Amino acid sequence: MNSPQRTPAEPASPLPRHISRDSVVLDYGLLAQWRLSPYALGFFGIGLPLFIWAAALAVSGWLLAIYLMVFLINWTVFMIMKNQSAKRMTATQMPDPALRYTLIRERRLRQGAAGALWTLTLLMISLSVSLSGQGQHNEFMLMICGGAAVGVIFFCAPVLLFLLILGPIAVAGPIFAMYHLHPGGELSQFMTGGMALTLAMGFVLNRHMQEHYLLQHGQLEAASERESARAEAHALNDAKMALMETLSREVRTGLTGIEQNLLQGLTHLSRAPAPRQYVDAALNEVGHLQSILVTTLDNDTAAAGQIEIDVRPLDIDLLAQRMIGQFAPLAHSKGLSLSYNTSSLPEGTLPGLKGAALGDEHRVEQILAHLLSNALLYTQQGRVELKLLLLPEGFLRLEVVDSGPGLSPGELEQAFTPHARILRTSSGQSGAGLGLSLSRSLSALMGGRTGAESTLDVGSKFWLDLPYDSRAVPPPRPIASDDAPRPAHDHSLRVLLISNDSLRSAQLRDSLEHLGHKCLTSTSRERALTLARKAPIDACLISTGALDVLEDADHRGNLERFLNSLRQTQEDARLTIVALLPDGQQAEALHDLGVTSLLMPLNREALSRALAQAPSLA
Repeated sequence: MNSPQRTPAEPASPLPRHISRDSVVLDYGLLAQWRLSPYALGFFGIGLPLFIWAAALAVSGWLLAIYLMVFLINWTVFMIMKNQSAKRMTATQMPDPALRYTLIRERRLRQGAAGALWTLTLLMISLSVSLSGQGQHNEFMLMICGGAAVGVIFFCAPVLLFLLILGPIAVAGPIFAMYHLHPGGELSQFMTGGMALTLAMGFVLNRHMQEHYLLQHGQLEAASERESARAEAHALNDAKMALMETLSREVRTGLTGIEQNLLQGLTHLSRAPAPRQYVDAALNEVGHLQSILVTTLDNDTAAAGQIEIDVRPLDIDLLAQRMIGQFAPLAHSKGLSLSYNTSSLPEGTLPGLKGAALGDEHRVEQILAHLLSNALLYTQQGRVELKLLLLPEGFLRLEVVDSGPGLSPGELEQAFTPHARILRTSSGQSGAGLGLSLSRSLSALMGGRTGAESTLDVGSKFWLDLPYDSRAVPPPRPIASDDAPRPAHDHSLRVLLISNDSLRSAQLRDSLEHLGHKCLTSTSRERALTLARKAPIDACLISTGALDVLEDADHRGNLERFLNSLRQTQEDARLTIVALLPDGQQAEALHDLGVTSLLMPLNREALSRALAQAPSLA
């Protein structure tokens, strides 16, 4: 009468948290009833010989044959149900609530049908014995049927629904038959009292088992939550440990480099000004530490889905050219070829594509900076190329191809893992190991994707795919100057430097000349306007000493008039203006005035990136 759904040794899996109490009780009750199946088989096997012996004395041979035929039919139907249920045995542990409820209903129907089949058989046997006539053997036969009714109650006890329906039907047959043979007899009263007591004990047992079901479910659920919490705690602890190790290693290495280079500079300071390379190295280390901290914080924020993304149409061609200009000095210093390739695009789509890629300009630049810097860092000779491709599935791909050492499939997968670094290629190179992981998170937040392919000893290509809308309108381009055409590969600028601090002015001038730019220096705004009227300039760099407190309306007005006058001296070209700040308090006000802000201490990479927006690099 029990249709199995799990093997007897199989533990119950906890149901979803939102499942009702009744469903929990029913699920565990059906499982408990299935676990009683071997005992039901033993009960039937022990009682069958006794039943056949009593039936042979109490009823005719043809009726006994009918009983045995009914038993055979019952077992055949039961085995068919068992085989059908076995096919769905593993599906009952699926987490989908709708499927789980469906499977519970199917199990209830199968096991209920099997129990009803045996209960009706017992009822039929009891009635047929009572109609066959009186006799001692008939009474004994009904006592055996009463024992079978007790068994039905016992095997229905795990499921209250079966106990309420099948239990009374099972006991009604032997009691009715006994009263038919002996109305008002002591044996009839004895059987009635015994059946009533058995039925009551069945309800008590069911109540006890329900409490056990809920307790077991709660324990399994608590164990599952503990395992989940333990796994999350381990993952969080591992991430924190990796983060702390990365920051500890990189900050310690960077500070050691700063200390050594500054000590070297102090050694020479008594005889001559500190050599430029020591100061440069110290500033580069500071910039590197800043980059690691920013990347680490952005990676954690992006992983939590809390980073702000401003998706809008982009002039991806202009952005790509700007990135090439930014990294051209690094490529030149390493003797590498850095190129920008748009040959894969349809003819006539540049400058400005028909339509536009969609993304956050700042985040796209951040991703490309990671891809280009990695390619230039790990490529020792050969080329690095930035390619632009239109994909048929509605994406615009920016692909960075290099001729570096290449990566194996395992190393390529590791490259996108946070805090994981590839020892074979990164030996001697510092970094947090978060650039590619952050790039993948940022691209996903913009609706794009980041991927890579690589071949050992041949090279790698990493790409950023951005959603592409053929109906989108890219932002207008600034009007370029036609009066002073420059070669396509000339990335030098004419920079006007305004600073009233002579030491700071000398340091900035050295940094600009080291980047390949030409520098005009002024200590006042009036002198700056005079120089700007006499010679064309591409950019203006204002040191903090030349700025006023912008919270004051008069000071802000004076600065705004000066900036307008400065721009009017270069009416035929767009002028990039950059200001150096000791903190970020005036950055928003300067942004409203069209000035790009850079925080101190300054590193050449940040300065080069800010000046890359100048027209000559477009």
